[in-house]
Amino acid sequence: MTDKQKPDNKRTFLISSRPRILSAKTVLIAVLILALCAGAWYGSLHYGIDRINAGADSAKKKLTRQNADAGKEIDLGDALREDTVSRVIETESIPAYSYDQCWSLDVSKPSGVTLADLKLVSRGAFVGIEDAFLKAEQDYGINCLFVMAIAAHESANGTICFRPNNMFGFGGRGFSSKSECVDVVARALQNNYLTPGASLYNGTRITDVNKRYAASSTWDNKVCRNMARYYSIIAPNHNAQLEKLK
Repeated sequence: MTDKQKPDNKRTFLISSRPRILSAKTVLIAVLILALCAGAWYGSLHYGIDRINAGADSAKKKLTRQNADAGKEIDLGDALREDTVSRVIETESIPAYSYDQCWSLDVSKPSGVTLADLKLVSRGAFVGIEDAFLKAEQDYGINCLFVMAIAAHESANGTICFRPNNMFGFGGRGFSSKSECVDVVARALQNNYLTPGASLYNGTRITDVNKRYAASSTWDNKVCRNMARYYSIIAPNHNAQLEKLK
Protein backbone atom coordinates (compact mmCIF):
# COMPACT_ATOMS: atom_id res chain seq x y z
CA MET A 1 0.00 0.00 0.00
CA THR A 2 1.46 3.25 -0.98
CA ASP A 3 1.59 6.28 1.13
CA LYS A 4 -1.24 7.86 -0.82
CA GLN A 5 -3.38 4.84 -0.15
CA LYS A 6 -2.84 4.89 3.62
CA PRO A 7 -5.73 6.26 5.54
CA ASP A 8 -5.27 9.72 6.98
CA ASN A 9 -5.75 8.86 10.60
CA LYS A 10 -5.33 12.45 11.69
CA ARG A 11 -8.00 13.71 9.37
CA THR A 12 -10.29 10.87 10.35
CA PHE A 13 -9.85 11.74 13.99
CA LEU A 14 -10.63 15.37 13.43
CA ILE A 15 -13.79 14.61 11.58
CA SER A 16 -15.07 12.14 14.15
CA SER A 17 -14.31 14.41 17.11
CA ARG A 18 -16.08 17.55 15.66
CA PRO A 19 -19.21 18.35 17.77
CA ARG A 20 -22.52 17.60 16.07
CA ILE A 21 -24.34 20.78 15.18
CA LEU A 22 -28.15 20.67 15.71
CA SER A 23 -30.26 21.65 12.79
CA ALA A 24 -32.27 24.89 12.89
CA LYS A 25 -35.48 22.87 12.75
CA THR A 26 -34.55 20.90 15.85
CA VAL A 27 -33.67 24.05 17.74
CA LEU A 28 -36.95 25.67 16.76
CA ILE A 29 -38.95 22.67 17.94
CA ALA A 30 -37.09 22.65 21.25
CA VAL A 31 -37.75 26.36 21.75
CA LEU A 32 -41.42 25.90 20.98
CA ILE A 33 -41.67 23.04 23.47
CA LEU A 34 -40.00 25.10 26.16
CA ALA A 35 -42.27 28.07 25.38
CA LEU A 36 -45.36 25.89 25.58
CA CYS A 37 -44.25 24.44 28.89
CA ALA A 38 -43.49 27.87 30.29
CA GLY A 39 -46.82 29.22 29.01
CA ALA A 40 -48.70 26.33 30.51
CA TRP A 41 -47.02 26.81 33.86
CA TYR A 42 -47.57 30.57 33.79
CA GLY A 43 -51.20 30.16 32.75
CA SER A 44 -51.78 27.55 35.43
CA LEU A 45 -50.25 29.83 38.02
CA HIS A 46 -52.36 32.81 37.01
CA TYR A 47 -55.51 30.71 36.72
CA GLY A 48 -55.02 29.60 40.29
CA ILE A 49 -54.40 33.16 41.44
CA ASP A 50 -57.41 34.40 39.50
CA ARG A 51 -59.60 31.71 41.07
CA ILE A 52 -58.40 32.71 44.52
CA ASN A 53 -58.98 36.40 43.81
CA ALA A 54 -62.38 35.72 42.27
CA GLY A 55 -63.42 33.66 45.26
CA ALA A 56 -62.26 36.33 47.67
CA ASP A 57 -63.98 39.06 45.67
CA SER A 58 -67.19 37.05 45.54
CA ALA A 59 -67.09 36.46 49.28
CA LYS A 60 -66.36 40.13 49.90
CA LYS A 61 -69.27 41.24 47.72
CA LYS A 62 -71.60 38.77 49.40
CA LEU A 63 -70.55 39.93 52.85
CA THR A 64 -70.81 43.59 51.83
CA ARG A 65 -74.25 42.97 50.36
CA GLN A 66 -75.43 41.22 53.52
CA ASN A 67 -74.07 43.99 55.70
CA ALA A 68 -75.56 46.60 53.44
CA ASP A 69 -78.94 44.91 53.53
CA ALA A 70 -78.83 44.60 57.29
CA GLY A 71 -77.65 48.18 57.63
CA LYS A 72 -80.34 49.38 55.28
CA GLU A 73 -83.05 47.75 57.35
CA ILE A 74 -81.76 49.31 60.55
CA ASP A 75 -81.16 52.72 59.00
CA LEU A 76 -84.52 52.71 57.26
CA GLY A 77 -86.34 51.87 60.46
CA ASP A 78 -84.52 54.57 62.38
CA ALA A 79 -85.02 57.07 59.58
CA LEU A 80 -88.74 56.38 59.39
CA ARG A 81 -89.12 56.60 63.14
CA GLU A 82 -87.12 59.81 63.41
CA ASP A 83 -88.98 61.37 60.49
CA THR A 84 -92.36 60.36 61.90
CA VAL A 85 -91.52 61.69 65.35
CA SER A 86 -90.18 64.93 63.88
CA ARG A 87 -93.30 65.47 61.80
CA VAL A 88 -95.61 64.60 64.68
CA ILE A 89 -93.80 66.93 67.07
CA GLU A 90 -93.55 69.69 64.48
CA THR A 91 -97.22 69.55 63.50
CA GLU A 92 -98.74 68.59 66.83
CA SER A 93 -96.66 70.45 69.40
CA ILE A 94 -98.51 73.31 71.06
CA PRO A 95 -96.78 76.56 72.05
CA ALA A 96 -97.47 78.03 75.48
CA TYR A 97 -98.81 81.24 74.00
CA SER A 98 -98.54 84.27 76.22
CA TYR A 99 -101.29 86.86 76.58
CA ASP A 100 -99.69 89.06 73.91
CA GLN A 101 -99.34 86.12 71.55
CA CYS A 102 -102.96 85.11 72.06
CA TRP A 103 -103.92 88.71 71.36
CA SER A 104 -102.48 88.47 67.83
CA LEU A 105 -103.39 84.81 67.23
CA ASP A 106 -105.47 83.84 64.20
CA VAL A 107 -108.40 82.16 65.94
CA SER A 108 -109.89 80.93 62.69
CA LYS A 109 -107.17 78.24 62.65
CA PRO A 110 -107.40 75.00 64.66
CA SER A 111 -105.43 74.74 67.90
CA GLY A 112 -104.45 71.09 67.49
CA VAL A 113 -105.39 70.17 71.07
CA THR A 114 -106.65 66.74 72.03
CA LEU A 115 -109.55 65.63 74.17
CA ALA A 116 -107.12 64.93 77.00
CA ASP A 117 -105.80 68.49 76.69
CA LEU A 118 -109.28 69.96 77.01
CA LYS A 119 -109.98 67.90 80.09
CA LEU A 120 -107.03 69.60 81.76
CA VAL A 121 -108.70 73.02 81.50
CA SER A 122 -112.43 72.28 81.53
CA ARG A 123 -114.26 73.62 84.59
CA GLY A 124 -117.84 73.83 85.80
CA ALA A 125 -120.40 72.70 83.21
CA PHE A 126 -117.64 72.14 80.65
CA VAL A 127 -116.70 68.91 82.38
CA GLY A 128 -118.16 66.09 80.33
CA ILE A 129 -118.68 68.07 77.11
CA GLU A 130 -115.04 68.54 76.14
CA ASP A 131 -115.71 66.41 73.06
CA ALA A 132 -118.24 69.02 71.85
CA PHE A 133 -115.54 71.72 71.78
CA LEU A 134 -113.11 69.37 70.06
CA LYS A 135 -115.69 68.36 67.46
CA ALA A 136 -116.39 72.02 66.72
CA GLU A 137 -112.71 72.49 65.88
CA GLN A 138 -112.65 69.38 63.72
CA ASP A 139 -115.86 70.30 61.89
CA TYR A 140 -115.30 74.01 61.33
CA GLY A 141 -111.55 74.54 61.71
CA ILE A 142 -112.03 77.17 64.41
CA ASN A 143 -109.73 77.30 67.46
CA CYS A 144 -111.78 75.45 70.08
CA LEU A 145 -109.88 77.13 72.93
CA PHE A 146 -111.21 80.43 71.60
CA VAL A 147 -114.75 79.01 71.66
CA MET A 148 -114.26 77.67 75.17
CA ALA A 149 -112.76 80.98 76.33
CA ILE A 150 -115.86 82.87 75.12
CA ALA A 151 -118.22 80.47 76.89
CA ALA A 152 -116.11 80.67 80.06
CA HIS A 153 -116.40 84.46 80.06
CA GLU A 154 -120.06 84.67 79.08
CA SER A 155 -121.46 82.02 81.45
CA ALA A 156 -118.88 81.37 84.20
CA ASN A 157 -117.80 78.08 82.59
CA GLY A 158 -121.33 77.23 81.56
CA THR A 159 -122.81 77.49 85.03
CA ILE A 160 -124.90 80.67 84.44
CA CYS A 161 -127.10 80.56 81.33
CA PHE A 162 -129.87 83.15 80.80
CA ARG A 163 -131.46 80.83 78.24
CA PRO A 164 -131.47 77.01 78.49
CA ASN A 165 -127.97 75.71 77.74
CA ASN A 166 -126.99 78.98 76.05
CA MET A 167 -123.46 79.37 77.43
CA PHE A 168 -122.60 82.23 75.04
CA GLY A 169 -125.56 84.57 75.37
CA PHE A 170 -125.84 84.02 71.65
CA GLY A 171 -129.03 84.84 69.76
CA GLY A 172 -131.25 85.12 72.83
CA ARG A 173 -132.42 81.55 72.47
CA GLY A 174 -132.16 78.23 74.25
CA PHE A 175 -130.67 74.92 73.10
CA SER A 176 -131.54 71.29 73.69
CA SER A 177 -128.08 70.69 75.15
CA LYS A 178 -124.84 72.48 75.84
CA SER A 179 -123.19 70.40 73.13
CA GLU A 180 -125.70 71.69 70.59
CA CYS A 181 -125.01 75.23 71.75
CA VAL A 182 -121.26 74.77 71.21
CA ASP A 183 -121.85 73.44 67.70
CA VAL A 184 -124.21 76.25 66.65
CA VAL A 185 -122.06 79.07 68.03
CA ALA A 186 -118.77 77.64 66.69
CA ARG A 187 -120.26 77.32 63.20
CA ALA A 188 -121.65 80.87 63.35
CA LEU A 189 -118.34 82.30 64.54
CA GLN A 190 -116.35 80.63 61.77
CA ASN A 191 -118.84 81.29 58.97
CA ASN A 192 -120.04 84.75 59.91
CA TYR A 193 -117.21 86.39 61.87
CA LEU A 194 -113.97 84.71 60.76
CA THR A 195 -114.46 84.12 57.04
CA PRO A 196 -113.31 86.94 54.73
CA GLY A 197 -116.27 88.46 52.94
CA ALA A 198 -118.80 87.28 55.52
CA SER A 199 -121.38 89.79 56.81
CA LEU A 200 -119.75 90.20 60.25
CA TYR A 201 -116.11 89.70 59.25
CA ASN A 202 -113.62 92.22 60.58
CA GLY A 203 -110.48 90.10 60.91
CA THR A 204 -109.33 86.86 62.54
CA ARG A 205 -107.95 88.13 65.86
CA ILE A 206 -109.91 88.16 69.12
CA THR A 207 -110.10 91.96 69.09
CA ASP A 208 -111.43 91.87 65.50
CA VAL A 209 -114.28 89.58 66.54
CA ASN A 210 -115.00 91.85 69.53
CA LYS A 211 -115.95 94.72 67.24
CA ARG A 212 -118.97 92.87 65.84
CA TYR A 213 -119.71 90.17 68.43
CA ALA A 214 -119.83 91.97 71.79
CA ALA A 215 -120.74 95.47 72.96
CA SER A 216 -118.16 95.46 75.76
CA SER A 217 -114.81 96.99 74.86
CA THR A 218 -113.06 94.71 77.36
CA TRP A 219 -114.59 91.49 76.04
CA ASP A 220 -111.51 90.69 73.95
CA ASN A 221 -109.20 91.24 76.93
CA LYS A 222 -111.08 88.74 79.10
CA VAL A 223 -111.37 86.13 76.36
CA CYS A 224 -107.68 86.53 75.59
CA ARG A 225 -106.73 85.97 79.23
CA ASN A 226 -108.78 82.78 79.32
CA MET A 227 -107.01 81.49 76.22
CA ALA A 228 -103.55 82.31 77.57
CA ARG A 229 -104.40 80.39 80.75
CA TYR A 230 -105.53 77.37 78.75
CA TYR A 231 -102.34 77.35 76.69
CA SER A 232 -100.14 77.70 79.78
CA ILE A 233 -101.68 74.52 81.20
CA ILE A 234 -102.06 72.48 78.02
CA ALA A 235 -98.74 73.13 76.27
CA PRO A 236 -96.33 71.69 78.90
CA ASN A 237 -98.35 68.52 79.36
CA HIS A 238 -99.10 68.03 75.65
CA ASN A 239 -95.50 68.53 74.59
CA ALA A 240 -94.19 66.31 77.37
CA GLN A 241 -96.29 63.48 75.96
CA LEU A 242 -94.81 64.08 72.51
CA GLU A 243 -91.29 63.98 73.94
CA LYS A 244 -91.93 60.41 75.07
CA LEU A 245 -92.08 59.40 71.40
CA LYS A 246 -88.39 60.17 71.00
